[in-house]
Amino acid sequence: MLNIIENVIDRISFFNGYSSVEKVEKGYSLDNKYIVIKGLNKYLLRISDIKYYQKREAEYKLLQELEDRRIQSQKPILFGEIINDNICFMVIEYIEGIPAIEAFKKCSNSIQHQIGLEAGKELYKIHQIKAPAHISKWDERQSKKYRYYLSEYEKGNFKLNIDNKIIGFIEDNIKLLTERPNTLLHDDFHLEHIILSDYKYKGIIDFNGYDYGDPYHDFYNLSLFSRRISVPFVIGQINGYFSAQPEDYFWKLYSLYSAMNIFSTIVWTKNYDPNSFDDALERIEIILEDHDYFNSIKPKWYSSNL
Repeated sequence: MLNIIENVIDRISFFNGYSSVEKVEKGYSLDNKYIVIKGLNKYLLRISDIKYYQKREAEYKLLQELEDRRIQSQKPILFGEIINDNICFMVIEYIEGIPAIEAFKKCSNSIQHQIGLEAGKELYKIHQIKAPAHISKWDERQSKKYRYYLSEYEKGNFKLNIDNKIIGFIEDNIKLLTERPNTLLHDDFHLEHIILSDYKYKGIIDFNGYDYGDPYHDFYNLSLFSRRISVPFVIGQINGYFSAQPEDYFWKLYSLYSAMNIFSTIVWTKNYDPNSFDDALERIEIILEDHDYFNSIKPKWYSSNL
């Protein structure tokens, strides 16, 4: 396999004189990813099927806009195609450091909170990028997505004991989606994608699943993933984003998205990562307990840590 990628790299003149290449195995992306070292610099090379050219080009342009806005992420270096091989490629900066989820094993609560504050401020900057005019209304897309996953959940053989209560909570609050703004969403904003260096915030990576929609939707990973790892971080992320405690309107949408994503998490995990299904159920149970089974819009961990 490395012989094949080396033949590809040899045709990308930017990499002339590179010294090593290593395949990246982590992640769910269909792309092939490699770390390439040239001189003292390290780069991430992503190779995609040519049919994804327009999508990858749009992502590359997005990274350019992030750089222009001084949002800490991977700097775009080069985008192109190799027609004979039916592939397109993207070269971006490789951010040295370790994911926060690993670094937090050795971090104090105060450092975790500080990283959360910085992550929240960066997320706010990301949300200042407005969606292109052709993007349809958020409530239409989100409602359609929810109905799809609910339908798939109902077809399956696994059921939560209180699914009717969760569905009722969603139906009572889904009107909140109406007229919500369309902004850039990272759509996978959590501790595995936040990179630290010397226990300081270095940047957010992995924009390849970006979307446009309600900025508050980018907090759903906070309830689904980050909260279980670090409550100080998630409190910091929220307070850093709002520069204060958020109003109840945020918590209404936060709890609504947390509830909606329970069904998509069950369906997605069953279909694509069944080995982690028990872990997904543990995360869902934490969400339910945090919200007193959706008798409360504000999670208990926020109220009890102020």
